[in-house]
Amino acid sequence: MKTVALAVLGVLALTAGASAAQTATAGRTINAATQLPDTTYSVVVNQVQDATHIFVTFSNGERAVLTAGRPNMTFASIHAGDTVMLSTSKGTVLVFKDFGPRSASPPAPASTP
Repeated sequence: MKTVALAVLGVLALTAGASAAQTATAGRTINAATQLPDTTYSVVVNQVQDATHIFVTFSNGERAVLTAGRPNMTFASIHAGDTVMLSTSKGTVLVFKDFGPRSASPPAPASTP
């Protein structure tokens, strides 16, 4: 009986440790220039810091400050709580589409015949 109880406690301890590790990863702030792979993301805007910087949350819970990647790009039309689809390169935003408040979700990708 003691062996079974110890085995159960061991499994619970391992599970709790894994949950703690996942919680530590989710919600962390990353350096967009060094830790963000170049691709397209759907994000929620937490704060528009100025016309060229936005603080966003990714679907996995990670957060980052993103910078406009072109001199003529501005985030003036974006508001906190908006869902934005954007493409990045080296941590900067090359192109974005604002889908409005978070309750509005981006359209599903078109299927190919």
